[in-house]
Amino acid sequence: MNQQQEISAKENSADFSTTQQECRNGNAAEHQLSKKEQFLLKCTKHQDIMIYKKRYQVGDSVLIKTTNQIEQIGLILNFYGYHQDDKTIVPLVEVQWYCTYQDLADSIDKDSFSECELFLTEQTTIIFIDCIQAKCFVMNIDEFENTGTQNAYFTRSKYNTLTKQLEPPISQWKKVCICEQPQNPDLLYIQCDQCNKWFHLSCMGLTQEQANQMEQYSCKICKK
Repeated sequence: MNQQQEISAKENSADFSTTQQECRNGNAAEHQLSKKEQFLLKCTKHQDIMIYKKRYQVGDSVLIKTTNQIEQIGLILNFYGYHQDDKTIVPLVEVQWYCTYQDLADSIDKDSFSECELFLTEQTTIIFIDCIQAKCFVMNIDEFENTGTQNAYFTRSKYNTLTKQLEPPISQWKKVCICEQPQNPDLLYIQCDQCNKWFHLSCMGLTQEQANQMEQYSCKICKK
């Protein structure tokens, strides 16, 4: 990075560590701001920040502690430095909320959902950055099944809280096994060495111990 690039990088980032203590007792619900247009007039926007030597960027997914000490996950949209007065800049972050299958409408069948599955909603909130607990990693389902990363989640649909609909709907999700159910990483699978398709152990009448002892496996369809 040359000198000009380094100066530009510094101008587009914000290190709010020195003002963290002013927000120490914050929580997400109490820090929601109304009249966003008026609020933005007193703000400077930033692409990333340093929070106690950890860098967070727009586009990161983060774990956030809410009013009831419940942890929720949000997608970072913007960072703001709110100029409260000439000497005080309050660090804030705008997040777009993910929800879990437990937050979906009762009319949606939840049998195919994973405990690690998230759905991005249209809802956004501006909160103190002190509500951020840690980074999370949200990926597609195939990446998730091949990762050993901590704080990892996957997503395959968005959820519209107004229409109460998944986008895309479950009917368009990839199906597996002879039962033709959507993929669910929480369940145990075995892969057929002939057709390379994946099947639930329970649908194949196998236990995990039996599957572990097999050097090769042929599904019921390939055996016919």
